[in-house]
Amino acid sequence: MIRRFYPRAFEHLQAAHHAKSTMGSLWQTLLDAGCIDNTVTTYGDGSGHVLAQIDWNPVTRRDFTEQFRTCLDELWACLDSLVLETVEMFSVRKRPRNPARPRFFPLADSLDGFEALLEESCLDGVLQLHFDMIRDCQPFQPSSNDQRIDALRDGLRDLLVWQHALEAGGQIGAWATPVEPEVCIEDPLELERLEVSEPGELNDERVVAEFRLRNYSVGLPVAAQAGTYVDLGFADGFIPAGVDDTFGRRLGAVIEAVLRIAASFAWLSAQVPGSRRVLIGHNTQETTWTDATRSVHRWSEEELAGIASSDIGLGVAPQAKVLTLIVATPDGVFERLVPHATPLRSHDRPGLAAETAVQDAAATWGLPDFVMLPTVERKGPGVREISDGLIVVGEIGVIVQVKTRETGPGTSARETSWITKQISAAVKQVNGTARRLAAETTEMVNGRGQSIRIHGPSTRWGGVVIIEHPDPPWNYEIPITESRIPVVVLLRRDWEFLFNQLHSSHAVVSYLHRVGVSTEVLGEEPQRYYELAAADAEASPGPIDPTIQGRGDFRSVPLLPSAPAGSDDDEAHGMVRLMLEDIANTHIEAEHVQDRQRFLASLDSLHVGNRSELGRMLLDGLQQVRLTGADSISWRFRTFLAGQNRDQLGFGVCSTLTETTRLAFRAWLLLRHHERGPRENLSELTSIGVLLTPRIDGHRDWDTTMIAVQGDPELTEEELQQYQQLWNTPR
Repeated sequence: MIRRFYPRAFEHLQAAHHAKSTMGSLWQTLLDAGCIDNTVTTYGDGSGHVLAQIDWNPVTRRDFTEQFRTCLDELWACLDSLVLETVEMFSVRKRPRNPARPRFFPLADSLDGFEALLEESCLDGVLQLHFDMIRDCQPFQPSSNDQRIDALRDGLRDLLVWQHALEAGGQIGAWATPVEPEVCIEDPLELERLEVSEPGELNDERVVAEFRLRNYSVGLPVAAQAGTYVDLGFADGFIPAGVDDTFGRRLGAVIEAVLRIAASFAWLSAQVPGSRRVLIGHNTQETTWTDATRSVHRWSEEELAGIASSDIGLGVAPQAKVLTLIVATPDGVFERLVPHATPLRSHDRPGLAAETAVQDAAATWGLPDFVMLPTVERKGPGVREISDGLIVVGEIGVIVQVKTRETGPGTSARETSWITKQISAAVKQVNGTARRLAAETTEMVNGRGQSIRIHGPSTRWGGVVIIEHPDPPWNYEIPITESRIPVVVLLRRDWEFLFNQLHSSHAVVSYLHRVGVSTEVLGEEPQRYYELAAADAEASPGPIDPTIQGRGDFRSVPLLPSAPAGSDDDEAHGMVRLMLEDIANTHIEAEHVQDRQRFLASLDSLHVGNRSELGRMLLDGLQQVRLTGADSISWRFRTFLAGQNRDQLGFGVCSTLTETTRLAFRAWLLLRHHERGPRENLSELTSIGVLLTPRIDGHRDWDTTMIAVQGDPELTEEELQQYQQLWNTPR
């Protein structure tokens, strides 16, 4: 299970085992070479001692020390990887506040030290259950009277002590534990006294026993056996508690403690319902949008000019290992890489792994709140699954069916036949699910593990059939299949392209509803996207909706952006995602979860082309209001009006969060909502406001407050006058 959820941590754990094994092999080689011996020395008065000796050289000690250091480093790396991979895995559920800060497993010998490490944001992004696990196994915690927990704490305590000793210059040595030293004599000698020495480090030689003989005279033969167990040791930080407490067993206990922590992390992660971050493989490029003049393909000026002057402004790089599109935009010609589909989770059956990857991609680049996981319900004596999942954003949704080729591909004709059959079966399944959903409300669990009611009768449904195939036949023409709802067939790679391009669940679902049918050839969804994006860029803006005319600046942006979302300002675009995550993760009463789901859908409908601008306004606003004096309050606002019967979205930044500023923000939203009255029917309208306020306690960078107004607020004349005086008076 560790390898399934924490592959990098598992590799570090294996490396630690290997380093320990190497130390054991080196030690056995020394023993076989006879490096350990013993001698006896007897003095004239009959006293003497037994010595254990080792043929030990600095190079050998250095080699052992380096292997020991490697073992400890790998154990630390394993623990750190548990934190890193947990943050990555659940970043779709709990976004890190400071992504640039390092994440690591904090280990301290005091509560103050532990809290100091936490202030470095080392656990920012882990779930509460993982945090509790880390806190409870800290070395400074008192005895728990539970041997399993105390073994974890003891193991991590040794790891911490040994690491400090190594940093101080400590080296691996040999440890001598006298067990049964023996003096061998004959008459007339008698053994008057034999004192066994305490265990200790064996450098070159060490007294393991002292004795006194009766009737001794010089020349009488005296022999001895050291009767001493000699093992590897680490004097700095290793004092055995008994004969059985060897360094090897202690190191094994440390590795076992880390192993159990890793197993506990894996078990805890397995219990968490909902989506995880999509796996990122070595074939997934970080940079997908670059100036074509700087491409590794070295396009000529004539080639780029030809693309720019073509009818659709789009070209495909021939013989490229990764689908590479050359896209003409008003800002120049760019190269868009469409990465291979992300890796499947190797420990699941391929079909299940593909379904999981489809859900995780939608949760990673969209929001997990809108990913509805497959659910099973009874139908007569049997059971049936409601699709392979749904993506539902407000009043629009798509029914997902994933078809995976689980055996090795055969001939082109055979694979063509397989895909055709799978598409036909999937379309029937989509239509069956659509009929089922249109009949009644269905309870499903979303990617954040929350129970959500899907009101199928009022949802506008579409379908998507996703093909997972290791090598689909070239130029496969997608057959036209009758369907009661629009269905689009595409590769899993292209599903991930759409989400990675738009970073919005609402935008992807809207796109699928817009196109309504599949491309002619499987795998050409990215090309169709850019053809539509080019058409959007050239289209003239339509008439301004009279409900928003004259109410601020009007800005027209293409429905489909050419550049991937956030490529113009990744920090600003990510800020909008963080804001949505704050709202999604706020604890609310169960009866309000459904309302929040709808408000999140409305916020996610904010156009992709406006997100970076909004994010930059919020980031700059937070920085500016932090400079406000203690006797003043600063505000920044931005409102988005999308047209008649659409939710109004307002965003603000304030220098402080108090009951007074909360009431003032509420008044601002009520006023802006009321002002829609002369143009629209307020009883059917919703306005949503989000306010960010900076924090100074270091726990987090800001607080996020959301307020929604639905229907006519029925402001009194007095309230309206107060609100207008507060917010509409020129300053």
